[in-house]
Amino acid sequence: MLSHGLIVRRLLAVSAAATVSLSVVVSALAAPHPPAQPQPAPPPVGTLSVCNTSGARSITNTLVFSLVAPASAGGTQSITVPVGSCSTQIFYPQGTSLVVSETLPTGYAVTSIAVSGGASTITSNTPATGIATITIGSGQSLLTFVTSGPPRPCKVPALTGLSLLSAKSAIVKNACSVGRVRRVYSRTVKLGRVVSQYPRRGTTLAHGAPVDVVVSRGPR
Repeated sequence: MLSHGLIVRRLLAVSAAATVSLSVVVSALAAPHPPAQPQPAPPPVGTLSVCNTSGARSITNTLVFSLVAPASAGGTQSITVPVGSCSTQIFYPQGTSLVVSETLPTGYAVTSIAVSGGASTITSNTPATGIATITIGSGQSLLTFVTSGPPRPCKVPALTGLSLLSAKSAIVKNACSVGRVRRVYSRTVKLGRVVSQYPRRGTTLAHGAPVDVVVSRGPR
């Protein structure tokens, strides 16, 4: 059994150890900490929306666009844009060089490409291939592609009996072109009227295909 004096000495030792530990903790908490390093500011960005507009030959379908940027700016992505609308805003670092191209269905043609707003600029513009290169500016930019659908096919009209002037007008109205005009004598068809035609009425051909006509000289 421990003596009273030994118990007192042990209690004093424990108390002294606890005091030292608390002093170490307080000193650590009170020690000055180095200031936090400021985080670098994110690079300034701009946004781009791609718009799909119908041209002279109206279109109604959704078109696909490819946007090619450096990997550090997001890389390559494809978007679909219905006619008459614009895509959501896409964020890019300012100064990014971005190549935007439209996937053109057969017979379609881009007639113009223009950018507006946001201080973005077009550095290369080739509507014939549906491609533009744009440098991203500081705000919200719209890149508009105006696209026309395929030309209307030539549907050969009925020309027999018409005057040559009326026949030519009908040919052009039906998206065809006037081909060879020959004149022959005829006892049954009046002078200046169409005796026959080629191809025959109702034939469907490519846009601008020629239609030949034979015109009466009247009786010999």
